[in-house]
Amino acid sequence: MKNIYALLFMALLINSTVNAQQDEKTDSIKHYQLEDIEIKSPKYNRNIFNIPAAATMVPERLIENNGVEDLTGVSAIVPNFFMPDYGSKLTSPVYIRGVGNRINTPSVGLYVDGIPYFEKAAFNFDFFDIQQIEVLRGPQGTLYGRNAMGGLINIISRQPGDERFTEITTDYGNYNQLNAQVSHNQPISKSFAVLGNLGLRHNDGFFTNQYNNKKADELDSYSGRLKLLFTPGDRFKATGNVQYEDSRQSGYPYAIYNDETNEISEVNYNRESGYDRKLLSSGLNLAYAADNFQIRAVSSFQSVNDEQGIDQDFTTTDLYFVTQDQDIDMFSQEINIQSYENETYEWLFGAFAFHQGLDKEVHLEMGEDQLAKMPFTEYSYTKYYDNSNSGLAFFHQSTLKFGEFSLTAGIRADYEKATLDYVYDRSLNGNLKNEEAFESDMDFFEILPKLAVKYSISEYLVPYATIAKGYNSGGFNSTFEREEDRSFDPERSWNYEAGIKTKWLKQRIYANLALFYIDWDNQQIYQTVPSGTGSMLTNAGKSESKGVEFEIKALPAKNLETWLAFGYNDAKFVEYEKNENEIYNGNYLPYVPRFSFNMGGNYTIEVNSGWLEQIRLHLTYNGFGKHYWKETNIAYQDYYGLLNSRISFDTKNIQLSFWGKNILDAEYNSFYFQAVGNSYAQSGKPATMGVNLKVNF
Repeated sequence: MKNIYALLFMALLINSTVNAQQDEKTDSIKHYQLEDIEIKSPKYNRNIFNIPAAATMVPERLIENNGVEDLTGVSAIVPNFFMPDYGSKLTSPVYIRGVGNRINTPSVGLYVDGIPYFEKAAFNFDFFDIQQIEVLRGPQGTLYGRNAMGGLINIISRQPGDERFTEITTDYGNYNQLNAQVSHNQPISKSFAVLGNLGLRHNDGFFTNQYNNKKADELDSYSGRLKLLFTPGDRFKATGNVQYEDSRQSGYPYAIYNDETNEISEVNYNRESGYDRKLLSSGLNLAYAADNFQIRAVSSFQSVNDEQGIDQDFTTTDLYFVTQDQDIDMFSQEINIQSYENETYEWLFGAFAFHQGLDKEVHLEMGEDQLAKMPFTEYSYTKYYDNSNSGLAFFHQSTLKFGEFSLTAGIRADYEKATLDYVYDRSLNGNLKNEEAFESDMDFFEILPKLAVKYSISEYLVPYATIAKGYNSGGFNSTFEREEDRSFDPERSWNYEAGIKTKWLKQRIYANLALFYIDWDNQQIYQTVPSGTGSMLTNAGKSESKGVEFEIKALPAKNLETWLAFGYNDAKFVEYEKNENEIYNGNYLPYVPRFSFNMGGNYTIEVNSGWLEQIRLHLTYNGFGKHYWKETNIAYQDYYGLLNSRISFDTKNIQLSFWGKNILDAEYNSFYFQAVGNSYAQSGKPATMGVNLKVNF
């Protein structure tokens, strides 16, 4: 049935394309073109052709058509961007061009409405009212700091405005998926407006735990956002926002995985698990426009309070159960002054400071089946981590223009200090004993340079080249069992990129091509601690990542938009000798698909009847190449593809849509890890279909 649905949809799109091309021939005087691609990140804020870097902008309509509900959905759209579905919102590893971290500090920067997100436990939040998503690939450290070694994600939500409106969206699908949102914008005066959003997201779970016949991954999430806009004059603008999300997940759909056969078993474990998170993000953006420059100040505060309970062995045997409580607070302040875009010289100066505090308590309890093998009747331990990171940076970027040629140079001085107060208490047969306690600190300082050239051969043909240093600071592991594993070193890279951006046929075709090479030292690698009951970071010796990205978007006919985005990534260890028996030189980096692509089309049928204005058709296919789960390159996920679709019927104030994701029900694994001597994986989500109703007034 799913295959028939997909074939019928493709036939309808092809038929519509033919009709559109015939319409173009009979009405050739009508003009149509692709809209300009504008990157709205405040430090860029210009047309994509004026930025000497590979960048992808995902507009609101593609977010809606692809059903992007959180950051994991961006993997299907942006080349060489991969975010595996971890199974909970606890940690959200993001990889761009192979650069990323499973745990600890992210290697990819995330900004939401100008607010930095430093903690990966905050990355996976529910999307609503998102206007556009921007992904800049390659190091952005000069302007955005050490957490942008792989690239930068900039998410922009709808802003308050001077027109009153209300929008209600309800989405329902199989597996009892419910996603409801309400947005209301209210002008208070000519200079003051308020925008409020409320969201609800639920599903019953996609996988059943055979042990108790319950769904292993039920989700309930409630969120709200309030934005304020104050513009007392032409020169000053203030925007404040507060966003809160309360998310509750019932467990993890993990199952035993066979590394040799690459086969996954059914979900079947005895201890119910779960993850609850309360996320608060707030920020204040102040901007003043002088005659020759503008000043911006961004203040932010973010709080993450979460609790996790997890069956550490994920089997029917009662071995270990771990609980983890975290309280994370992050403050940041940035001030920058920037010239306006002009024909000769542009500049930017800035300063950035942050403080992040982490209080974490990890408690492990040995289960009855494991205790039966031991000479004692009770065993547990509790580890306390009081970890802080503080940083200060100064940065500058200048752009000189010589006619159609421009030279951009930037530099950042980045200092960071990390501290850890650690206590380890163990209980044996009811007797509590302190096993270890210490206080430690580390300092890091780095200079991050960047150089870029761009030459506008014409308005429609712009080649560029960029050299930039990438950096991610070292720090303390949040889990360790040996003294040598307490901390990990910084990782550094030199990144070389050359590309060309073009548009043809009166702006009916956009095409971008980028080639890159990353020379990488001391890569931070995810490892399981020796006991298998936790994870940590260590450093590899030397790695490299190279590849190509190609994006093309075209309007072959009126009302028909088509695209292809392709990324190839060859990322390997050059020198990595874990010990004398484990040498991984030449092996592929984990969690890096060899290639990924997204192809599809949107077609709009103008109806203009009394009750229906238009019908919009959307079809997309996403492919992901082979990628390995570990540095051993034994366990892997082979190529898989996902077919998604959406049909929308629009009137002036109402939109009714029918959607499908993975409608061919492709089988694949979305995540993998090892613990207590076993390998585990999570299956990708099965075929899902549903209906969406949007009303605005």
